[in-house]
Amino acid sequence: MSEFDAFFKTYSQAIWSYLLRLLGDRDRAADLFQRVFFKAYTHFQGRRSTGGERAWVFTIATNEARDEVRRRRRDLLRPMELPEMSSRPEEDPSVAAEDRELAREVLRGIAELPHHQRELFLLVRYHGFSFAEAAFLCGVSVSAAKMSVTRTHAKLLRKLAGRIDLRCLL
Repeated sequence: MSEFDAFFKTYSQAIWSYLLRLLGDRDRAADLFQRVFFKAYTHFQGRRSTGGERAWVFTIATNEARDEVRRRRRDLLRPMELPEMSSRPEEDPSVAAEDRELAREVLRGIAELPHHQRELFLLVRYHGFSFAEAAFLCGVSVSAAKMSVTRTHAKLLRKLAGRIDLRCLL
């Protein structure tokens, strides 16, 4: 396996998930996914090998998404597609249905966020970036990133209040 193949295998799922949640459109995310990894492939040998591959590929994805927004000048707050969720055979069907509905509500809440808040929230809460890393990728201060993610998290929890304790999910 080549070095780039290993790199792709390591980061492709996270980048796909990030782009899909960020854009809310499977076709647009697929186009950007290809662009991101084409760009990563063409610059792979010239990159600085400082161990920051994750930040490097997420920077490419973030910049490609921003460019897409500028090119299309479309509203990014369209409803998001729900990722496929398979229920286990031993699961109660009503519980699985409730889980799918809660996931839909969370995705709708994320889709309603302004683009810059969505970027920060997805990077920190879904992809495990530190506030400092996410702030750097999005071009904001660390304190602004913390404030944005905390407010976004609280907003989503208020929206879903009374359904179940979702703090462990967000």
